[in-house]
Amino acid sequence: MIFNRQIAFWGEKKQSLLANSSVFVAGVGGLGCLLSEILVRSGVGRVYLCDRGKIDETDLNRQLFYSQDDIGKKKIDVAVDWLSAIHQYTEVLPVRGDITEKGFILPGDINGVADCLDNFESRFCLWDHLNEGSFYVHAGVEQFFGQVMTLHKGGLLGLSEVFANYEDRKRVIPISANTASAVSSLAATEVLNNIFREPQLLNRFLIIDLSNFTFNKVDIRVNQPGEP
Repeated sequence: MIFNRQIAFWGEKKQSLLANSSVFVAGVGGLGCLLSEILVRSGVGRVYLCDRGKIDETDLNRQLFYSQDDIGKKKIDVAVDWLSAIHQYTEVLPVRGDITEKGFILPGDINGVADCLDNFESRFCLWDHLNEGSFYVHAGVEQFFGQVMTLHKGGLLGLSEVFANYEDRKRVIPISANTASAVSSLAATEVLNNIFREPQLLNRFLIIDLSNFTFNKVDIRVNQPGEP
């Protein structure tokens, strides 16, 4: 069986948890491609993909599913075909709605979401759509730097509190394949941790600096009213 080596790693019980889990991947770009592929190759039972973009030439330096023959195609179509061809044990399903639309509804069977988005408007909308008790794994990347964290909907912290001072600037994000892939792999690991009910980054940022291979974990604390 294709999962024999990882069953030898984490055991039958955790493999069963994966097989009976469902994850929504928001964004199938530099982060979402590799992350969703790791979920499929790990044996997650159902993976939903959502991305409204089309493949552009500038995507090809880091978005691993796509080639120059795919330019102009919808990302979600190519991504579903790519992932579905890996094996038969994961159902890969496209979600074609727009996360920012008021009437958008997340699939009802998901355990949680992987935020592989590149803007905060969509992130806040994704958080708002999420059901209580679900996990939210956030990943972000730029240049040599990346960050990964877990929040639980209905927990101590909300996304708008964590990113209360965000700045959403319209600009070209400088990024290469090595940084995107490294951060994506770490975020995929945290998604698996959540499925195993062992999150390592709950209410905590993992801060990555690949320019000098520095990794730091920082607990997130939001000041209460009246605190400095």
